[in-house]
Amino acid sequence: MELREWAERILGGNTLKEKLLCPEKLTDLTPGAPRFWSEPARPPGMQFQKFSRKARLPSTEEFHDPDKRAICLHRFAGHELLAVEIMAYALLAFPEAPKHFRRGLANTLREEQEHVRLYLNELKRLGVSFEDLPHFRYFWAYTPYLTCPIEYVSVMSLTFEMANLDFAPFYGSAFADHGDVDAASLMDRILKDEIAHVSFGMHWLNKLKDPEQNSLESWKQALPERITPDKARGKLFQKEPRLAAGVPEEWVNELSHLK
Repeated sequence: MELREWAERILGGNTLKEKLLCPEKLTDLTPGAPRFWSEPARPPGMQFQKFSRKARLPSTEEFHDPDKRAICLHRFAGHELLAVEIMAYALLAFPEAPKHFRRGLANTLREEQEHVRLYLNELKRLGVSFEDLPHFRYFWAYTPYLTCPIEYVSVMSLTFEMANLDFAPFYGSAFADHGDVDAASLMDRILKDEIAHVSFGMHWLNKLKDPEQNSLESWKQALPERITPDKARGKLFQKEPRLAAGVPEEWVNELSHLK
């Protein structure tokens, strides 16, 4: 299957099966002209809803309650599905991007699909389905600002996915503290994959940026005004995963001092 057809089926699919379609063989012989989607089709029960204060995540202090853990895991699963859709969006929006970029993006999309499946397994264990709780637009709201590959990696790989280098171990520890070994193990898996995704972003930022600029300056310049650098970190900052992903120490040190 061509990458273009795959991305179109993911974005146009109104079933979870289509969203998680993962062909064994993918080709990129006819990427076509750029195509942009205002909003992905969604299966029944998974349409975007308006966010409210009531939808805030439970405190980790409440994780003794399996229902509270399920709410968090459901939200994370929703984030992963959004990542799948945004990566499909990028495949359609940037047909002229380097072939190796598109192939790497496709591989990352496959991993995000697997993350959705893994989260769904955890939700099933806790007695919750994907349609039981609200889904929100979140990251999709930033797709109008993804107008070229360097903006994509700056926003997705090096901001939202980089922030997960803090969130994954934070929630993994909280799940473990409350005896949920399975959920904690999943967060460990997510962390390892996110390190690789951030590494992908660093690699391509360095290849695509102005050679006169360093990577930190290039990243800041590529971010839209609505996204400030502090979005690339969580409350409990983790240095080692960033260094493992190839983020320069200067960049890591600057992020560590942001609030």
